[in-house]
Amino acid sequence: MAEKMLELQNVCKTFNPGTINEKVALNGLNLTLNAGDFVTVIGGNGAGKSTMLNAVAGVWPIDEGKITIGGVDVTGLPDYKRASLIGRVFQDPMTGTAATMQIEENLALAYRRGKPRLPFKTQISKAEREMYKERLSILDLGLEDRLTAKVGLLSGGQRQALTLLMATLQTPKILLLDEHTAALDPKTAEKVLNATEKVVSKAGLTTMMITHNMRDAIAHGNRLIMMSEGRIILDISGEEKKNLTVETLLHKFEEVSGEEFDNDQALLSK
Repeated sequence: MAEKMLELQNVCKTFNPGTINEKVALNGLNLTLNAGDFVTVIGGNGAGKSTMLNAVAGVWPIDEGKITIGGVDVTGLPDYKRASLIGRVFQDPMTGTAATMQIEENLALAYRRGKPRLPFKTQISKAEREMYKERLSILDLGLEDRLTAKVGLLSGGQRQALTLLMATLQTPKILLLDEHTAALDPKTAEKVLNATEKVVSKAGLTTMMITHNMRDAIAHGNRLIMMSEGRIILDISGEEKKNLTVETLLHKFEEVSGEEFDNDQALLSK
């Protein structure tokens, strides 16, 4: 039986309760990811995608329900206490790296996270450097030959790919990708998605990727879920997912929800 890597049970979250701005973001949400699942998440504006991801990460406490990561009940834990279980790549390429530090220094920070404190200026060993080179070469962006370059000199796509590597140097129980290609141009986004596929498949990572792009949601991962009004309304995997088109996905959404899909960005990316 497959190991459950992420479980959300009856998760509820309401913002500004009891006010005119009350917004039910998660409404009795249930979701299980088995080890090795690569799930893409799509939905209209305000469907609850980002709220779900932030609930898993511990950014926002939930009102009701239970969240388990790798068998650990993290429901009441703040983000910093569950950080060792999670790898995360944000939408903004500038968020995950230190611009004034070298590529290898950024990688060393990520690699040594949670290990007994070494003075940061401790020399990066030859073996460590070789490991960084090998991991960087997977990205196919030529970064393995630029270990001492300052990260601030890299393009947005290169920084995002580096952040991805940093988030997975210590194998997380779950990798959270928060629209991590949304700020990139289409060509660069495709490169970062290809790098994502390589990193995820090489390590067999359990992954949740939020995207606005229907094509990307269909093309990547082994499972696609669609959210609406804080709940999962579609959960498609296997052969059914392989045979999906944007048109059939839109049709399924309208069939299940009784309304038209309302996300211009996703529709434009058809």
